[in-house]
Amino acid sequence: MLGFLIIFIGHFSYGITNVLWKNPRDIVGTFPLIAMRSFGCMLIFSAIFLISNFYGITKFPAISLMKFLQIFGLCAVNSLGLVFYVTSLKYGDANKVIGFSKLNVVIWILISVFIFREEISTKKIILALLITLGIYLIDSSKKMQKVKPSKALLFTILSRLFWSTAFLFIPYIKEFGILFFCIVLELSVFTVSFTISLFQKDNCEVLQIKGKTRGEILFLIFLGCIGTLSLNFAIAEISIFLFAVLALLEPIVGLIFVRIYYQERLEFRQILGISLSLTSSFILAL
Repeated sequence: MLGFLIIFIGHFSYGITNVLWKNPRDIVGTFPLIAMRSFGCMLIFSAIFLISNFYGITKFPAISLMKFLQIFGLCAVNSLGLVFYVTSLKYGDANKVIGFSKLNVVIWILISVFIFREEISTKKIILALLITLGIYLIDSSKKMQKVKPSKALLFTILSRLFWSTAFLFIPYIKEFGILFFCIVLELSVFTVSFTISLFQKDNCEVLQIKGKTRGEILFLIFLGCIGTLSLNFAIAEISIFLFAVLALLEPIVGLIFVRIYYQERLEFRQILGISLSLTSSFILAL
């Protein structure tokens, strides 16, 4: 149950940020925005780590330069998932891009079966299908629509593929601790995004960013810290299959928040989908 709570917090945070990326990205640009978010998260994680270290809660891990570069390189590859996701928002509406994120669950389930050799019971399959049905009911379209090839879909698929490398985080998180790993993760994301932003023609003037956009960026940083910390902890501690299926909570939160943030009313079928998905997720976590 603790694992369910941690995953719920993580995906709740990421579900909201998936919506909040859209407007700041249009104003600031993809790479400057990711750099701002990752730099803010890195500062927060570093402050928590230093305070914990001062009081003896954590300690600096003994890590070689080669091992550090391995972690940094892996995180840099994983960071391309965020780059492709934010880029996908340039070509598609937030609610459609969030809906495509269900593709990630298939990848993770395959990882749990073929890499981690986890057993999948009939109960797990049924509950996973019920959660998926709930998400279909939540989705905006009343009629079944064909998924047409588009840049939004292409970038979303790429984002999910690169994000799926997160299962390789597990041994490093266990060896060096969650806080230290999150610092390296955000450092790599910042390095990649900031470096690319230097080669862009249009430079963002931070002081000219309006109040609403600043608020959205601050929420991206705050909720990003919560989501990153929660999910990196969860992935190292619970079943990968459970982690994969409960990842469907993220598009649920995102699709709900899209309607609230853009003042769209929820229909009965969407409320039914929310109830079905959350109930099935809770039972699956028992």
